[in-house]
Amino acid sequence: MHTLPIGRLERWPLRWGGLARRLARHTPARRSTSTPAVALAPGAEENGLAIMLGDLVRQNLEAKPKKMVDFDALEGRVSIVADDADVALTMVFERVFEQSIAGSLTIHDGIVGIPDVTIRGPSEAILALSNMPLATPLGLPLPSSRDPEAIKTVRELVRAMRSGKLHFYGMLLHLPLVMKLTRVMSVNG
Repeated sequence: MHTLPIGRLERWPLRWGGLARRLARHTPARRSTSTPAVALAPGAEENGLAIMLGDLVRQNLEAKPKKMVDFDALEGRVSIVADDADVALTMVFERVFEQSIAGSLTIHDGIVGIPDVTIRGPSEAILALSNMPLATPLGLPLPSSRDPEAIKTVRELVRAMRSGKLHFYGMLLHLPLVMKLTRVMSVNG
């Protein structure tokens, strides 16, 4: 008798066993209670923005463990370019199915590889993305009408995008990646 090690798939009849085994290979591994896998690549230690964003992601995940679901589902490259500070970094999100850790983030100095999404703008607008409100059940960045600080943050970001100071390249093609990244990076929600 074959048994599968994950949840409800254990109860599937043997005739569905092949499908269940394929699904089991693509189901994220259960995460241990250790700290999130956020690392700086060699050379990124001198990049202040890389250190700040790495600490922000790690603290958000430790403070709100429910964000681990989105972190574990992230896969892709996100480049961030702060024009005024003359700094660039690449965040590489990977899913690791074989290990006890289901997701990892490596932050590189500069643009490494071909990014799926690139965020370019002034450093204050990039850091304001971490204050994005997540008031809706789906975690959409929509402010509550009762929260004036959230409304102010969204207005500033929309103003920066309309004036051409803040750009999101590749956002429409990789919308799930951007939404999960917003939920992981935001201190709200």
